[in-house]
Amino acid sequence: MSEVKQAHNKISVVEWVLAILACVSFVLLLIPSDFITRNKVIVAKDYGAQLYSDVSQGGQSEAKWIDKENLQWQCRLADKTLSPYCSMQLDVFNYSGQGLDLTNFDRMTVWINYTGDAESVRIYLRNRSPDYYRVGDGTSTKYNVVEVPVDELSAGLTIDMNNIYVADWWLSSRKIPLKYSEPEFDDVVHIEIQTGSQSRQGTHLFQLKRIEWEGTWLSQTTLYKLIVVLWIVCIFSILLYRIVRLNIELKNNQRYQNELQSINELLNFKNKKFEDLANTDQLTGLLNRLGIREALYEGQHKWKSQRQPFSFILIDIDHFKKLNDTFGHDAGDNVLQAVAKTLSNSIRRTDFLARWGGEEFILVCPNTTLKEAEIVAEQLRQKIAAEEHPEVGTITASFGVSSMTEPDLKLLFKDADTALYQAKSGGRNKVVCSI
Repeated sequence: MSEVKQAHNKISVVEWVLAILACVSFVLLLIPSDFITRNKVIVAKDYGAQLYSDVSQGGQSEAKWIDKENLQWQCRLADKTLSPYCSMQLDVFNYSGQGLDLTNFDRMTVWINYTGDAESVRIYLRNRSPDYYRVGDGTSTKYNVVEVPVDELSAGLTIDMNNIYVADWWLSSRKIPLKYSEPEFDDVVHIEIQTGSQSRQGTHLFQLKRIEWEGTWLSQTTLYKLIVVLWIVCIFSILLYRIVRLNIELKNNQRYQNELQSINELLNFKNKKFEDLANTDQLTGLLNRLGIREALYEGQHKWKSQRQPFSFILIDIDHFKKLNDTFGHDAGDNVLQAVAKTLSNSIRRTDFLARWGGEEFILVCPNTTLKEAEIVAEQLRQKIAAEEHPEVGTITASFGVSSMTEPDLKLLFKDADTALYQAKSGGRNKVVCSI
C-alpha cells in the first residue's frame, strides 16, 4: 500500500508541474509584444562634442558653436566642393573607453531642432571593432548611417534600426571585405549629425536635444521558441526521471530479492530458537560467523554509499594450542569464555564482537577510522594481559587491525589477517595495523 501511495504522490507532483507549465505558457502567450521593453536614453549635452566641416577636403563650409553647452550650432554651407557638409560629432564612450551597445534595440528616436531649407539630415552611428578599427584613425569606425527628413525631428522622429545601413563611400574607401559590410551596433563610440546629401548652400541651425533607443526583451518569435523549448525540456525530464527511477527501483528490488534468497538459503530454519542458535557461539555466547554477517554487510554498505569509515579487528589468543596441550581442553574452554567476557565488557556499544573460530575473535567497528580502531585494540590488549586466570595464570593476545579502503570485504579480511600474522611473528602480545 505504501508503494502505491508513493507512486500516486509522484504522479501528482508530475501533474502539478505540467499544470504550472501550462499556466505559465498561457500567460506568456497573452503578454503584448511591447509589454516588456528596454530603453536607453542619452541627454546630448552630457557628452563631449566637436564640430567638423568640409574644410579638410578643400571646401569652405563653416561650422561654429552658438551654444555649445546646449549643443546648438550653426553651419554655413559653401558649394566649393562636390559634397559640402558640416557635422557635429558626439562622443558617447565612457571613462573606460567602452561605447554604447545597441544590438538589442529595435527603434531609435531623435529630437533635433532645425532651422534652414534642407530637406534631410544624416545620422551616423559609428561603431568600433578590432576587425576594421585602427587606433588613432577616427574614420576607421564603421559609418552606420540613415538619412531622415527634417520635418518631424523637433517632435521626435522614430527610426527603425533595420533601416540603418553602412555608408557606401566608407566601404569603398576603406576597402572593407564583404563579411564586414553589415551594420554593427555593439560598440558605438560616436554619434554624428550631418547635413543632408541634398543640403543647399546657406545657413543651417541645429540643436540636438535627446536620443532614445527602445527594444523588447523577447521578440514574439523568441517567446514562442522559449515556450516550445520549455515544454520539450519538461516532457523529456519527466520521461528521463521516470526511466531512471524505474531502473533504480528494479535494481534495488533485484538486489533485495538476491539477498533475500541468499539469506533464506543460509538460514533455512523452522523457528526462532534454531535461528538464535545459528547466529551465536554455544561456548562463549558471542555471535558466530553467521551472526556477524549483517554487521559486515551494513558496514560495507555505509562505506560505499556514505564513505563512512569501517574497521575491524582480528584477535588471536597467544600460545593457545600449547595451553590446551598443557592444561587440557576444559581449561582452554574456560580461557575462551573468560576472554570473551573481558572483550564483551570492554567494547563500545556500537561495536560487534564474534568468535571467528578456535582461539580467534573478530571485532567489527562501524564508523571507526584505522587510528581509532588501533586505540580500541590496544585498550583490549591491555585488559586481557592484566587479568589473572586461576588455572593457567596470565594470558596475552595479538591483534590485527584493518580499515576499508575499497568496497571489498575479502581485502579487508586479508589486510587484518596479514597484520595479525605480523603481530604474532613479531613477538605476540602486540597490536599491528595494516598499511
